[in-house]
Amino acid sequence: MRNTIKTIVAIGIIAVLVYIALKLLGFALRVVLPIAILAFIAYIIYVLVTGRRPRF
Repeated sequence: MRNTIKTIVAIGIIAVLVYIALKLLGFALRVVLPIAILAFIAYIIYVLVTGRRPRF
C-alpha cells in the first residue's frame, strides 16, 4: 500500500514538471525565438553593410 502511494505521488510530481516544461517551451517559441531570429538577421545585415564583424 505504501509503495502504491509513493508511485502515485511520484507520477503526479512528474506530470506537474512536464506541464511546466511545456509551458516554458511554448513561451520560448512565442517570444524568445522571434527575437533571436531578428537579432541574427540584424547581425547578418551589419556584417554585409560594414564588411567586418563586430567585436563583442
